[in-house]
Amino acid sequence: MGILESLLTGLDEARRHLGQTLLSLLGLILGTGSIVTVLALFGGQAKNTQNYLAEVGGLGTIIVRDRDMSVSPTARELASKRLTYDDAEFLEQRATTLSAVSPGWARSLRYQAGNTGFTGQVVGTVPDYAVINDIVPMAGRYLSDLDVLQQSRVIVMGWKFADSLFGAAEKALGQVLTVQGKAFRVVGVMEREEFYFAVWSGNQLEYRNERAYIPITTAVSQFAENDRLDFMTLKADPTYGVRAADAQVKSLLYARHGVEDFDVTPPGGNGEDDTQFLMMFNYIFLVAGVVSLFTGGIVIANIFLASVVERVREMGTRMALGATPGTVFLHVVAEVLVVTLLGGLVGLAIGAGLTGVVGRLMGLPAAVTPAIALIALSTAGGVGLIAGLFPALRAARISPVEALRYG
Repeated sequence: MGILESLLTGLDEARRHLGQTLLSLLGLILGTGSIVTVLALFGGQAKNTQNYLAEVGGLGTIIVRDRDMSVSPTARELASKRLTYDDAEFLEQRATTLSAVSPGWARSLRYQAGNTGFTGQVVGTVPDYAVINDIVPMAGRYLSDLDVLQQSRVIVMGWKFADSLFGAAEKALGQVLTVQGKAFRVVGVMEREEFYFAVWSGNQLEYRNERAYIPITTAVSQFAENDRLDFMTLKADPTYGVRAADAQVKSLLYARHGVEDFDVTPPGGNGEDDTQFLMMFNYIFLVAGVVSLFTGGIVIANIFLASVVERVREMGTRMALGATPGTVFLHVVAEVLVVTLLGGLVGLAIGAGLTGVVGRLMGLPAAVTPAIALIALSTAGGVGLIAGLFPALRAARISPVEALRYG
């Protein structure tokens, strides 16, 4: 009996014992469906994360902040000035692995335009910040090198702040407002920025709509007692990569400070809680799928073992007529593979449907790709192959003489 005939026989066996086949494949179907759903959600989540990282500067972006002072600081820690504007200029001059350096200063200050006022974040920075974060004003312009050099009192408004102060974001351009009592002219208004990991999560970029940007030199001269920074945003040169840039930045800053009183991290921490929740959700599905597959494999092995016992006389007759143990072994394995692949196809269909339902309910981008379908069917086939080994070995060891006594 050839492989093709064995496959056809497997289909016939599945048809003749449809109820038994469905019961034996229930675990496999549910497991495959769960794995398909998880892989689709993982893929959608990975794409979402990549899109978010691109919105906040991309994979080549590096954030440097002061490290919290230790409980018992050393003399070097106490002597260090921490992150300063001079550090940013030093990195810009010495760091060969960086393509852009943007010092950052942030405070919560009072905005006032006519009778409207509120307290909100003001960020002091440089033109490279817009380059690193790929942000473009909706109206007007961003900060310029001349603004930084001249310590100009110009301001670029976030969309929400401009809308709140002037009634409409577009009306803010060219207007004068005060920040902590000091007059600034609006030279640019940022476009509204939005990004959602899911429909039920908040806008991860809302913080950018609720701030305004002024030249770093103006911020230091008008509102600060020294040139201490709150953060630095850096961009690694693609020629060298992030690891090389990370190592060089740490080395240069350590040489200046004499102590590692700073932390170098990637961007994108705002969506961490949502990402962790989605990861936990996916892992639950994955564990459920693996358990179902394992259980389904055991059930399939038991069903086919019982089938071999029922068909001992049939298989013994085949061997008596010239079939080799290897042929019988392959025949049983082929039957199991046919049945499990059928279960895999049903599980794939259920998984695709479940992916659509979960994606809509949770507002997640998820789709069953050809690669996911191939993985699902391969997994189902692998489970079937493993599950069919013992029944196939049992069938291959049947003695024709003993088998003919059954009956």
